[in-house]
Amino acid sequence: MKRLKRIFTGTLPLFLLLWAGMMGILWGLSGQKLKGEVQLAVQSACQNAESYYQSVWSGEATDARKPAILASWLGNQLYDYDGIVQFRFYTADGQELARSQLTNSRASLPGTSTLDWYLWLDAVLSPEEQVELAEKLREEPSLRIFQALPREPGMESETDALWCDVVGVVDEERQIVYPKTITYVYRGKEVTMVDTDSSFFEGKELTTMRFEAVDLFSALMVRSASPREMLDQWQKLEKQVDLLFAGIDTLPDTFSSASVSSNTSCYPLSDGILFGYGFSYIPTHRIIEELWPTALFTLLAAIAMALFTDHRQRRAIQRERDFARAAAHELKTPLAVLRAHAEALREDIAPEKRDQYLDVVLSESDRMSALVGSLLELSRAEVKGAAKKEPVDLAALVREVLAPLALPLEQKNLQLQLELEEVSLSGDRARLEEAVENLASNALRHADSGGTVQVSLEKLGHRARLTVYNDGPNIPSEDLSRLWEPFYRADPSRSRDSGGTGLGLAIVWKTVEAHGGRCWAENRPVGVAFVLELPI
Repeated sequence: MKRLKRIFTGTLPLFLLLWAGMMGILWGLSGQKLKGEVQLAVQSACQNAESYYQSVWSGEATDARKPAILASWLGNQLYDYDGIVQFRFYTADGQELARSQLTNSRASLPGTSTLDWYLWLDAVLSPEEQVELAEKLREEPSLRIFQALPREPGMESETDALWCDVVGVVDEERQIVYPKTITYVYRGKEVTMVDTDSSFFEGKELTTMRFEAVDLFSALMVRSASPREMLDQWQKLEKQVDLLFAGIDTLPDTFSSASVSSNTSCYPLSDGILFGYGFSYIPTHRIIEELWPTALFTLLAAIAMALFTDHRQRRAIQRERDFARAAAHELKTPLAVLRAHAEALREDIAPEKRDQYLDVVLSESDRMSALVGSLLELSRAEVKGAAKKEPVDLAALVREVLAPLALPLEQKNLQLQLELEEVSLSGDRARLEEAVENLASNALRHADSGGTVQVSLEKLGHRARLTVYNDGPNIPSEDLSRLWEPFYRADPSRSRDSGGTGLGLAIVWKTVEAHGGRCWAENRPVGVAFVLELPI
């Protein structure tokens, strides 16, 4: 529980803040990219709308039918971007010719195979009915297109489409039907697509028309946003476009207004007809869809890094505590000895013991001096970081380090065996010399009297391997990896009484690490080998 509390009040909020900042930047970049894509899509839709206008107005249809044809051809959806686009055409004197429909439908009479009748639903459906129709088409996309096809005898099925009945007000001249009900008739069922009680039909004559095909389209059906969200967007955009044309008599030749995710604009066409459009889109869904894998992955990575960082911090703090505890423990014993002998000297002990006590004081002082010196050296090794680079003849360096050890080897009756290949590398000579000296001293200290110390140097590809072996007792396997920790001793036989400070191997580790190498210890059938590998 304490660890979780520390994570949530320490590293995790920082990483989450960095993650949120990065996602904010990605969100902004995605929004800019999406904005450019939408503008290109709208530009293409505007070109199509202008082309439709030119095609319809230069066509053979009657003047009464042309606005209805144009309105039915105007696209009004930015499907992939959860957006809509509305188009308007006005005459030079401000009369509206055509506008985009929220719900657009075309139908063909039996035997014609031509969708030349128009079902105008915007005039009769309430906003709530528009949403219901869009939701129905979204749930069952097959209802969007109704097509009655002839069947071979004996091939009929219950799902065969037979005809579509539309009951409503008919405008024969423009070939427009204002539907009160739209019913798809199948061989085995009937599906009511529209059934409205709009006041539009009060006092008007209703006619039933039968069609063989119907294409029913709603601008409220988009990729991610709900029909209700799209209805709100349509209504807001409609108000913006209405305002754009509200002062049509005083507008300049070209006029536009824009916001973050919407835009309205109008300008005259070559024949004086005023063309206007507005578009709006919801960027949130698309951006989330594009970013959620990245967001999820980076969030998990941020949490993992927070946990890892917390773990590393705890280990570093624990190492510092262990180091301080071990250093205090190492200094405690010689200080206690010094104090005891100093007090004995102050009490005017027997003259024949004075020299003995002074020797102990000097010995313990030397021990503390060596320990402090090793502590300073280890601290310098940690601060130095990467080693400086200079040419080093490693074989010659090993010989120089071992030469002064001839007398201690002789005193302990040890045999020194050297197998040195000529190897040169780039490194810090002083630090490498100290590392080799620490390994040699460690081997000398722990080799059995009358035994052997072996030092070998070999070239392995792009690495130099130095192995220092002594035939002393084996080290428990679970302790091998911890030998390089400051003050760590695997067993009582390797105690401070054997002469070391407990920091030699830690200094070796730091030196090898600074040179980009690695080191380890391994038990042999008899004795222990310490191995260094350094890049050449």
